[in-house]
Amino acid sequence: MSPALAAISESPPTALGKACSVASNHLDPRTKKFTSDCDAQTFCSGTVNGTCVPRQCQRDEFPFGYRANQTQPGLCPEGSFCPDEGDICRPLVAVGQPCQFNRDDQCAPSDIPGLADYHNFNGAVCLNSVCTYANLTEKQPCTFELSTYEGISAAGVGFSNGIVRDNCQTALHFCNTATKVCEPLRSVGQQCQYHRDCKSLKRVTGNQYNCVQNVCASPPEEPFEVTLGQYATTTLAIILAMAATCIMLVVMHRRHRLQRYEEIRDYCDEQIRYVSSYLAYPRVCSRIAKQATAVSFCNANEYYRWA
Repeated sequence: MSPALAAISESPPTALGKACSVASNHLDPRTKKFTSDCDAQTFCSGTVNGTCVPRQCQRDEFPFGYRANQTQPGLCPEGSFCPDEGDICRPLVAVGQPCQFNRDDQCAPSDIPGLADYHNFNGAVCLNSVCTYANLTEKQPCTFELSTYEGISAAGVGFSNGIVRDNCQTALHFCNTATKVCEPLRSVGQQCQYHRDCKSLKRVTGNQYNCVQNVCASPPEEPFEVTLGQYATTTLAIILAMAATCIMLVVMHRRHRLQRYEEIRDYCDEQIRYVSSYLAYPRVCSRIAKQATAVSFCNANEYYRWA
């Protein structure tokens, strides 16, 4: 490694020791990413006269911004969480207590069986910065949170994506944003407004949500189920294709044999005619010679008679 690259890889975070204020901590309105006066490896130590110091914990196993030879903060033990600031591990938050945006893992899990889903943290969700359980059933009044994320596509065109989260039982119901009442998840082909309104035909790792043009549809990862009729049709098509191939090969082979037979027959007939002509040649010559002798004798007698 060159000295320049080595110096870069061993360099500390660029914001370390920088003056900061906790009051500057906020979420990016477009991406909802936590933003502060410090960078991804440091946090602000105070509201007044604060400085950026190294983070003391992390929420991801492979955090962003650290190089291979840099010392990384550790993960928080079970029963605690690392906040967005990364300042210190804190105990899980009880229901009704404040939590950070979209941080379901900050809420204490529910003891109610059947609530755990990959869209929540063991049945707990953080809605509108308050911990709650996703345990409401059909026709119960519910709470939802609508978040809009903005981005730029590969073509350079801006787009927005709306995500709705609620406290209805995730695997079975959703919160209707118009009536604010929990309703059963809708099947493929029914009307919908958001992806989380729909359920898939098959549950593999929970419900796979997919709302396309306000109609519930099977998601791309939905496993395709082959019916018995499709199996039978495919098998019959394969058998017919194999039979047609065999018949075609037999017909082509027979035509080729017939063509070869005709060629050999014509060749044999030609050779027989050559041999017959060769054998008949001496007899023809003998007859021609006899006829020539007789004509010569008659011509001689006629000459002497008139002489």
